Amino acid sequence: MALLDLLTQSFIERWVMLAGISGIFAMGLDKLLAVMGWDRISERTLHIIALLGGFWGIIFGAFLFHHKTSKREFWPPVFFAAALWVGLFLALVFGYVHLPRLLEAVP
Repeated sequence: MALLDLLTQSFIERWVMLAGISGIFAMGLDKLLAVMGWDRISERTLHIIALLGGFWGIIFGAFLFHHKTSKREFWPPVFFAAALWVGLFLALVFGYVHLPRLLEAVP
């Protein structure tokens, strides 16, 4: 089984869900660290989480925790990541990209 055979729509959906949850967690943790006055999660790390599919969690977490909502320079990389993932989604929906189908074992 080739590595690309694991890249199914179901895998991508799970990946984006888990990455989004980690984005919410990261924004909440960074807010807590900011309130406590401790060392923070770097913006670069938050941007990487967004780029890996956690863009929706970063956006949702920002508004949920009222964190980084007024910091304009934080948002362009997050929106760029969101545009990439939305573009991938649209390419899948309209058939520009085809993913391998997961073959079920037939008894």
